[in-house]
Amino acid sequence: MRDSLAAETVMGSDMDALLLRSLQSYVIDTFGAERWQSVCRRADMGVLSFEPMLHYEPGTADRIAQVVAEALGRSADAIWEDVGIHLVTHPGREGVRRLLRFGGVTFADFLYSLEELPGRARLAMPDLEAPEVTLVEQGEDRFTLCCHSHLRATQRVLVGLMTAMADDYGTLCLIEAESADCTSISVLDRRHAKARRFDLALPEG
Repeated sequence: MRDSLAAETVMGSDMDALLLRSLQSYVIDTFGAERWQSVCRRADMGVLSFEPMLHYEPGTADRIAQVVAEALGRSADAIWEDVGIHLVTHPGREGVRRLLRFGGVTFADFLYSLEELPGRARLAMPDLEAPEVTLVEQGEDRFTLCCHSHLRATQRVLVGLMTAMADDYGTLCLIEAESADCTSISVLDRRHAKARRFDLALPEG
C-alpha cells in the first residue's frame, strides 16, 4: 500500500490533493482527529494526512469521500457540500471567505466572479488543473453554473460554497444540482437577512 501511495505522489491530480486536504480538515474540525484516523484505517490509506502540494491518483478524493460517507451514515454528495460550507464558515478558513467576498458587493456579483476563480487559483498554483466554470443567466435572479471536472466532488463543493456565501451576503437562494456538471441558482430574496460584516482591509493584529 505504501508503494502505491508513493507512486500517487509522483503522478496525479492537484485537484485531488486540494480536495483531499479540504475533506481531511472538515472531518477533523467537525468530528475530531480520532474520527479521521478511523476513516484512514478503514480506507487502508497507509497515511493519516494528505498534502495539498503533492499529487494523488485521479479519483482518490471521491473514493475517500465515499469511505467518510459510509462512516458517518450520509451520502458522499452531502459530505462534499458540507466541505464547501466548512471552507467558508470555519473561523480557521477566513482567508477563503475573504477571497470569495472580493468577488463583489452583491451575491450576483459573487456568482459571476466564480468564472474567474480557476484563473485566480492558477496564479497561486500555476500547474493546477482547475476545472472551467461558466455562469449563464437564465432570467431575472435565475442562473445556471456549470463546472466541468473529472471529479464529481468539485460541483458539490461549489454547491456548499454558494450556499454558505448566500448566507454571508444575507441572500435567500434555492441552489440545486441539476446534473453531474450543472447547478441551478434561484435568488428568492436579495435582502433576506443582514449580511455578515466584510472589510476590505484585514483587521489589525
